[in-house]
Amino acid sequence: MCDNKFLLFDRLQKIKQVLGKYGEENFYISFSGGKDSVVVSALVDMSLPDNQIPRVYADTGIELNMIREFVLNLQKSDDRIIVIKPSVPVKRMLEEEGYPFKSKEHSHIWDVYSRNGIECKTAQTYLNEREGYGKRHMCPNILRYQFTDEFKERLKISDKCCKRMKEEPLDKWSRDNKKKLSDNWHHAIRGW
Repeated sequence: MCDNKFLLFDRLQKIKQVLGKYGEENFYISFSGGKDSVVVSALVDMSLPDNQIPRVYADTGIELNMIREFVLNLQKSDDRIIVIKPSVPVKRMLEEEGYPFKSKEHSHIWDVYSRNGIECKTAQTYLNEREGYGKRHMCPNILRYQFTDEFKERLKISDKCCKRMKEEPLDKWSRDNKKKLSDNWHHAIRGW
């Protein structure tokens, strides 16, 4: 068996093992319509044909039209696809919480800076190269202007968009439908 087939077999066995251990009824797939969730869905189907694990799509109103249409078309032939909406409209959420910018990491650090000032350790580490931190996790030079009082007065940046628009609705759906996602599931999947 070649390496790729062995790797695929290993992944399928791991999924089957985890689903068997915790019960198919306790799971759902957070289904964005992107490549990662489509592959996870396909792997689950390959591991456990005829499964009834829901694929839950949070329709935030800000996804690419092509992705949204893909999911909605898929829903027509797959009743496991469930579409949920956030409890707050995106416009109101952005006005109240702030706008995501560049990445969750950048937005989070900017939010910490806006509340604690430029001298806070989080902002200083992000803005200044530190040993062991690496350039990958540094603020790009072109975005340093955002860490100024002048910019802070113009635009509110926040990392809460994903939390409010996807995570909270998915958590609510999970509770309402008694889907007991376990940290063990996340650790098992990460252990691939």
